[in-house]
Amino acid sequence: MAEKVSNKSVYDLQKKELKNRTEVKFDIGLKVGCNFSDQTNLVSVDAEKGAYKFGYDFQRQDAVFQYTRKKNAGTFKFRQMVPGRHWEVVPSPAVELTTKLVDNGKLRDSLKLVYDFQNRFAHYTETLKYKQQFKVRVAGDSRSTDTAFCVGYKPDSRWVKSVKLVHTAATGPLLSYKLKPAAGWKLGSEASLRSRTLAASATFKALQGDAELVLDAAVPLPGNSTGKVALLRKAGVKVDLKFWAAAAAAAAAAAAA
Repeated sequence: MAEKVSNKSVYDLQKKELKNRTEVKFDIGLKVGCNFSDQTNLVSVDAEKGAYKFGYDFQRQDAVFQYTRKKNAGTFKFRQMVPGRHWEVVPSPAVELTTKLVDNGKLRDSLKLVYDFQNRFAHYTETLKYKQQFKVRVAGDSRSTDTAFCVGYKPDSRWVKSVKLVHTAATGPLLSYKLKPAAGWKLGSEASLRSRTLAASATFKALQGDAELVLDAAVPLPGNSTGKVALLRKAGVKVDLKFWAAAAAAAAAAAAA
């Protein structure tokens, strides 16, 4: 029996496309998701149960299988992608190992190592946290000598939820700031020094968190010469329907009485 249904709809004003994702969670531990578009109808489906996950993209005709194994020493993931129904590429998985090198209470880290046999590509991410408020992250891959980094501070207060500086070779420096000014509200902004653009998002949760409204906008900063930045990029709503679980609980209570 279904115990929870989540539906999220987002309209992309730049692409003029309405995207919708519906997730159904069953009481047997199975979760099924479907992605739709008003332009291409059914886009993809996915299913997840325990350590196993499967997905299929009808547009690209790609299939993916993933297995996750968690232990005290870390987490191991095995992910096999089959592009365009070319099953002859199997086996050529991407394997991922996430583990810890440092964990002494206040200071802890997370090291992620990934190797993709299909694309012959390796990359790593090392994250170091101090008191859960200060974070430093570095990342690199086998195809470039450039190193991406992130420095963050997360006091998780009302007016300063988090502040973060990110730099990658593709985007240049990005500065982000998030806050929670009132109950149910989340505001975030991100400034790109390279593109001279300020992006902002606003999220409001209603109906005791079962409904969520999202707005995503971007405006050009002084010095921006492209003139192609859309004021409002996306608008959407997410609703969680839990009446199946409530109905089941009511039925069980009635039967017990």
